[in-house]
Amino acid sequence: MDEDTAELVSRLCTRIGMIMEDASFVALTIGSVDEADRSEAIARLEMDARRIDQLIGAVRVLAS
Repeated sequence: MDEDTAELVSRLCTRIGMIMEDASFVALTIGSVDEADRSEAIARLEMDARRIDQLIGAVRVLAS
């Protein structure tokens, strides 16, 4: 893997970690929110999971 590709992989993985960090707060506090906000929180977690999956796919392609 060349240096530029390695840097891109690193940046993508950093972004994955940032999304996970934000999502962890939502996941850990979901039990303390009211029902209307809970549906929104679940939707946010689903969206974050899709974004993480897409970024992992990009990393997989770059790393192969």
